[in-house]
Amino acid sequence: MSSEAKFHMDATSQVAEDTLAAFLTAPVESDLSSLPGVGPAAIRKFKAAGVETTHQLIGVYLSMKGEGVSVQAHCDAFWEWLQEVGINAHRSGIVLCIAEKVNSWMPGIFDSSAVAK
Repeated sequence: MSSEAKFHMDATSQVAEDTLAAFLTAPVESDLSSLPGVGPAAIRKFKAAGVETTHQLIGVYLSMKGEGVSVQAHCDAFWEWLQEVGINAHRSGIVLCIAEKVNSWMPGIFDSSAVAK
């Protein structure tokens, strides 16, 4: 993994505020299309990588949080995994949505002030 930050809190990671708020307050749905930025093409790519549900995608994100892994490194690892499975559109937005959702259950796992701008 390169030392250069992959995930940035900039225009490419932006999900409309109301869309993000709705996702964060709603229960997790198994259907991957419930995740902002995920459409039919992304769903095919996730399924080809063995990820069939939003719960499994959250599991992939959580599996990348090891002892001593910084917030930036954690987000970068997930961003790179998304790139490896062929997710090109909305990649940073997907990282943001999953990170913020998980942080609502596990405070401290994500902190937007700890990632590149």
